[in-house]
Amino acid sequence: MRTRRRGSVIVVVLVLITLASLLLARFMEDNSLELAMATREVDRSRLRVEAMSELELALAVIAEIRSIDLNKVHDPAQGYDDPHKYSGIPVREGLEVHFEYEDESGKLPLSTLDKNTLIQLLYSLGLEQRDAERVADAMVAWTSKKYESIEEEATDAAYQRAKLSFKPARRPLRSFEELRTIGVAKDFFFDENGNPKRLLRDFQQCVSLYTFGDTNINSASDALLLSQGLDERQLALIRDRQNEQKKRIVGTPPYFRVTSEVRQLIGAAGSLSRFDDEVHLMWVRVTVKEGQSKCRVSALVAIRDDVTFTAAVADPDATPAIDAVTGTATARGFTPTTAASTSSTGVSATPTTGTGRTFGGGTTTAKTPTALTPGVVLNTASAVTLGGRTASTSLNYPFQILAWSEDNGAPKVTEPKDDEEETVIRRPGQMQTSSTPSKTK
Repeated sequence: MRTRRRGSVIVVVLVLITLASLLLARFMEDNSLELAMATREVDRSRLRVEAMSELELALAVIAEIRSIDLNKVHDPAQGYDDPHKYSGIPVREGLEVHFEYEDESGKLPLSTLDKNTLIQLLYSLGLEQRDAERVADAMVAWTSKKYESIEEEATDAAYQRAKLSFKPARRPLRSFEELRTIGVAKDFFFDENGNPKRLLRDFQQCVSLYTFGDTNINSASDALLLSQGLDERQLALIRDRQNEQKKRIVGTPPYFRVTSEVRQLIGAAGSLSRFDDEVHLMWVRVTVKEGQSKCRVSALVAIRDDVTFTAAVADPDATPAIDAVTGTATARGFTPTTAASTSSTGVSATPTTGTGRTFGGGTTTAKTPTALTPGVVLNTASAVTLGGRTASTSLNYPFQILAWSEDNGAPKVTEPKDDEEETVIRRPGQMQTSSTPSKTK
């Protein structure tokens, strides 16, 4: 009997120990997860500061290079591809830093393209001439007040008959998502399920929603160059010049410093009227990594002050002052632009001033003698310190930041579907421009 009791006690003790072990293991697992999450959050906050510091270093290097190179920025090969190497500032031990640059001004400003230029571009991206004419016709009708599409699906009446009736924007596109609404065009840019086709991705690589000066030929894509009248031989000459592995004249950089260099290289044939040799605005992306933590910040930086973005406007039918072509209000003096950025950076959306010119976006700006810094208060009544220096809250920042985003690493790239055919880049050549009469209101 005593032996049985002793055995029962041992079993009970073992069961209790097992339960206690399971509870302790679960407790440790929960706390480990919470501790890891808290640690990752702290690391992200710390790396965010590191990423912003690296971005400031990149902008400082770009500003210095611009100041010593005829006030121009051409290409990362000028030296800002590796800001740490240029500045001589080493990366902090344990930190990995990667810089990426995407020249937004290496594209054509969409708001400045006429119908024939759109046809040539769409044709070079693979559309048949008739399809390119139909898509260009619908897009022009969407953005212009004086033009009505000859395609039934893109007329005002077709939009009015939609399940949820609406009117054309009558202004340049503010988002590529608007293409989902434009009759005819939506069928070529999106499939029946609403997924983007390869044509949309190729189109986005060739055009920009921002308006600026001419396109930087140093970063223009093959399709864009071919669409503007250059042939394959001229394109090959340009790429050979840009490729550091190919033979170049000693002392010649792998980019063009003036457009006359391009003309000397490719000969008299080929139109260069839409191209220049410098960056107007570009995305600067910085990715920092330490251990398993990663942070990525991206800033759209206006290098030149001739950059504008299509403003939101009132109903053109109710506002006669709206310009019929650009879809923007006719300026009677000064109309400020707004540089948008997130509040997390400490920079707010604030009216900023430009150069006193009216650009393709239809926005008129005026020049001020002080810094062009979004969110910085300009102190006109500065106090004088004992040392004789002027105390001011203004910051002589070299560039405008027009857009800002941040994440925990590079976003996933959506690959084209396997059944999508690879884009065949074509040169318009002797392609006939559209001569079909249009309907005007």
